[in-house]
Amino acid sequence: MSVDVDDNIKRQVKEIFKHMENEVSVKLFVDKDKCLTCAQTKEILELLVELAPENKLVLTIFNKEDNPPEIDKYGVKRFPTILLHGDEEYKVVFTGIPSGYEFGSLVEDILDISARKVTLKPENLEKIKKIDKPMHIQVFVTPTCPYCPAAVRMAHKLAMANPNITGEAVEATEFPLLSQKYYVMGVPKTVINEGKVSFEGAYPEDGFVEKVLEAYKEA
Repeated sequence: MSVDVDDNIKRQVKEIFKHMENEVSVKLFVDKDKCLTCAQTKEILELLVELAPENKLVLTIFNKEDNPPEIDKYGVKRFPTILLHGDEEYKVVFTGIPSGYEFGSLVEDILDISARKVTLKPENLEKIKKIDKPMHIQVFVTPTCPYCPAAVRMAHKLAMANPNITGEAVEATEFPLLSQKYYVMGVPKTVINEGKVSFEGAYPEDGFVEKVLEAYKEA
C-alpha cells in the first residue's frame, strides 16, 4: 500500500521547506519482516527529501535485519522509528507512521530543527533547561486526531531544549500493547517517565511544562 499525498499539500510543503536554513538528518529504523507501516513511512520520508532544498534533508535508513549498532545506540525498540537530528542529536522521536495530522508535526519539527531554535516562552525554556535527569515524554496519537499535533510538538520542543529529555510520538493503534500498558483510552495522551505523571488532552505550553516539572520532581 503506497502513500498518496495530495498535490496541493506537496506544493505547500515545498514552499514551506524553502525556509529551511540548515541541514536536518532523518534516521529511519525499519523491520522489513514484521513492520506493517515501514514501507509507507519510508515513502513519506523520501517524499519530504524530494520536496526539500538539495542537501537540506538527509535520510538514512537502518534495517533491523542488518543488526546496525545504531539500534542499541539510540535505544530503538519498535519499528518504524524516526529520529530527527540537527547539529545536535536531539531525542525527537516518531514511533509509528507519521500520517494524517502527524505529517504536519513532522514538517514543523523539521523546520524548527533546521532553524536551530526552540520556539518556547523564555521563562519555560529556562525552567526546562534546568532538568538534569533523564525524562521520557511519550505522546500517544492517532492520524485522525486534530488535537494530537499540539501535544507532540510540545514534547518535541522540550526534547530540543534539553538533551536529558526524550520526546516521543507514539501511533497508538500500531502499538496496542503499549497503549494498553498506559491505559490509553483517548488521544492525545501524554505519559511521562513510564506513567509517573500522565494526562489526556492538548495542554497549553505552561500547563504542559508544569506537568513535566511535576514528573521531574518525582524522578
